[in-house]
Amino acid sequence: MALFRSDLSIDEQFGKAVLLTFCKKTGSFEKGFKTLNKLYKNGNVEATLALAMMNQNRQEKQMMYDLAAESGNAEAIWQSCAFIPHSYIPDCTNSMDALWEAKCLMAAERGSLDAMIEMGNIYSRRNNYAESMYWYSMGNALGHKDGKKSQLGLAHRWLAAGAPRSFTSGSPQFDMIRFICSNCYLEWNAGLKMSISLQDIFPCAINGVPIAIYLVGDICEANGNDEMAYNAYKAGAISNDAHSLRCYADMLLMGKGTKKDLEAARENYLLSAMGGDREAMYITGEFLKDTNKYKAAYWYGVSHLLGYELARERLLQIANQ
Repeated sequence: MALFRSDLSIDEQFGKAVLLTFCKKTGSFEKGFKTLNKLYKNGNVEATLALAMMNQNRQEKQMMYDLAAESGNAEAIWQSCAFIPHSYIPDCTNSMDALWEAKCLMAAERGSLDAMIEMGNIYSRRNNYAESMYWYSMGNALGHKDGKKSQLGLAHRWLAAGAPRSFTSGSPQFDMIRFICSNCYLEWNAGLKMSISLQDIFPCAINGVPIAIYLVGDICEANGNDEMAYNAYKAGAISNDAHSLRCYADMLLMGKGTKKDLEAARENYLLSAMGGDREAMYITGEFLKDTNKYKAAYWYGVSHLLGYELARERLLQIANQ
């Protein structure tokens, strides 16, 4: 019963269990695994994901991912896609293809970076540049390791096709503002002149269009216009966009475009982390590591589950101190 101490919150119990599984001391992994298993049996989504990641039995792994996916967790939905038989280019008249693509899209819309890139791949194979560039742009803006490479590859195919300006065919999610901003994001990353000016994109950012916020923020920060970047991120933060909240917190932490405000930065990192931004999860752990290592380990742990490499390194460091 000591592993389930009543003075620890569920998050702290998860954090402690994660630290035990990362600790190199004899018997620590078994203790951590035991606690994760108890949390899993009590319906804890993070523990379910952690156990699924560790499990070598394909059937049990699928069952755990499917169970976690029922909560709406983006990573669980994405991982569960791997167990659905599907075609290389999904044919939505095939029921399994349709199910796979629908779940992949759901994961992307809920923030899975890998699912965003896969949706870009799907639409790229269909020569649907509008949707492809949107999902590659989102993956790139949110920090996927293959985002920029995929985006630039699309840019070359787009130019080879004569750089057409309209790709509405077969694009159920098509939206003109989203298309224009995604197109400009691709052009900017490819070193091309943008189709419309940054001043024309800025109102879209202020109105809360995520890809416009990321584009304005990236360009303004790169050009040293911190105040304009701050205002774009603030607009996204007001709409509770997780990535915008993290960028807004960055500006507050560093005093870029506004005065430094450590407490406001901390609060917005936490809101971003709760919204699913994996870097904000890591930073929230950084704020907590000297005062509550188990709560810090919780945030490092969920960040690690989403593939943030620095979080894994921090867990190893804390676990073996």
